[in-house]
Amino acid sequence: MSHEVSWNAPAPGPWMQDSAHNPVSQSVVMQDIYPDGFNRGFEEAFAKYGLLLDRLAMGVVNGFTYHQPQPLDMPGPDGPKDPEWIHDEFVRRTGVAAAAMEQRLWRDAMRTWDDEMKPAAQRRHRQLATGIADLDDEQLLARVHDCLDHCRAMVYQHHRFNCDALVPVGDFMLHAAQWAHRPPQSLFAVLDGYSPVSSVASPEMQAALTALRADGSARDLLFGDDEPGAVLAALCASVPEVAEYVQEVQFRLLEGFDVVNPTIGERPESLIGRLQAALEVDSGTALVRSDEFAAELRAAVPAEHQAEFDDLLAEARLVYRLRDERGLYSDVSATGVLRLALLETGARLTAAGRLHRPDELLDASAAEIDAIVAGAASPTADELRQRGDERVVLTLAGPPRHLGPPPPAPPPLDMLPPPLARVMGAVGFTIEGILGQLDVAEGDGSTIIGIPGASGVYEGPARLVRSIDDLFLLQDGDVLVAPTTGEAFNSMLHLVGAIVTDHGSFASHAAIVSREMGIPSVVGTIDGTRRIADGKRVRVDGTTGHVTIIE
Repeated sequence: MSHEVSWNAPAPGPWMQDSAHNPVSQSVVMQDIYPDGFNRGFEEAFAKYGLLLDRLAMGVVNGFTYHQPQPLDMPGPDGPKDPEWIHDEFVRRTGVAAAAMEQRLWRDAMRTWDDEMKPAAQRRHRQLATGIADLDDEQLLARVHDCLDHCRAMVYQHHRFNCDALVPVGDFMLHAAQWAHRPPQSLFAVLDGYSPVSSVASPEMQAALTALRADGSARDLLFGDDEPGAVLAALCASVPEVAEYVQEVQFRLLEGFDVVNPTIGERPESLIGRLQAALEVDSGTALVRSDEFAAELRAAVPAEHQAEFDDLLAEARLVYRLRDERGLYSDVSATGVLRLALLETGARLTAAGRLHRPDELLDASAAEIDAIVAGAASPTADELRQRGDERVVLTLAGPPRHLGPPPPAPPPLDMLPPPLARVMGAVGFTIEGILGQLDVAEGDGSTIIGIPGASGVYEGPARLVRSIDDLFLLQDGDVLVAPTTGEAFNSMLHLVGAIVTDHGSFASHAAIVSREMGIPSVVGTIDGTRRIADGKRVRVDGTTGHVTIIE
């Protein structure tokens, strides 16, 4: 590092690092794009359901994103808020929460998402991703700006639907847990299979899968040993449905939410792996297990609550896919398109001798991109490359989990009016399921303790996956050990016997996909990737949350 790293909170009060979504130091351009849309989206989402929080604020420190819940009575720049105003606002929000639950606002949100927002976003992604290489320099810079604006809009779109996606799920979990006398964390299996876009065999690839099953020569080509790029090109040429699938998804980020990550189309082995995995997996088994578990759980619910159990479960299953779709069809796609436009710009600057490599431009800010294209002397290629190197060093060192003073305990739900208790409990529980993890590593020299993700026990060799390149080294029967998992991992999960992650909680991607695949997982271990050596034999107990390193 070229300077001393300090860790100062973005603003007064407690802040927690979002290791579930961003365990890495982000590029400068994404640090500029994300906070505004994130904060506006959360503010709108919380207001819609009457939460006692104004927002879940985002701040950035050394490229890492930190969050702070900001309650309605939080002092502002002019000091403490008027107690009479706080009382009146509390009463008003109680009414908003009651109306939101009574009217089931998430149903309208789902219709808006399906009929308007998602299709419009998909059209805009395709439009911006088309013909980038054919633009002249002036048009290309204009396209970069269009992509920047689109990315900002898509971050906001993602987060404005947060409560619509979370409230019915958390509401069901907390009610069912109380009725059945079970921990709510253990009940997520009732939703397995109800977010098809996150499954190994997503709806977008169904036509391609049907065509491959009917074409023996194409299937042989898919599972052959030829170079992945050549295989994919041949498949696209001979199977139109495969070409259509590739066209639909190729501009999405393969992993994460940053332009420094490759798109799906840049790694043809990921597309080959996804198709192979989907052909090998019976996507209906997750739904069968989910319905079986729901029936077992319902039987434990007192008869007088079973009708309400059915109603709340139906609402949770209705919205469950929105949790994953709002990111995949919004900022994950928009950021991938922005990356492609920046790489084309970087390629032209490299050809002109302004950069050493096209990807160096990914570490420039939006203003710097304009300056470099206009011929400014700074930042230089060496400065951009150093910035990228420092980002990697920061990621490897890792950020503090908390900044600022310890967070205060949330108000007890039983002290709130029932409508507020219902929405506050639902949102708090589901956010904890996504963002939460242990605060300190637990276990001893041979045992690592994390959060149970999916039940079952499996023993096998550990395979450390710290990068996209590592992912494609997985062998059949390996235990996948990674900082976190995302959609990129779906292409290789058919090989995996169990999953262990440093970050995440019971509703993280790793926990969800491991349940759907029927394999054990332990998540949120904090330092599993540091304590487990590559190739070491481990036993993963997803029921207890213990990972044993076998000597």
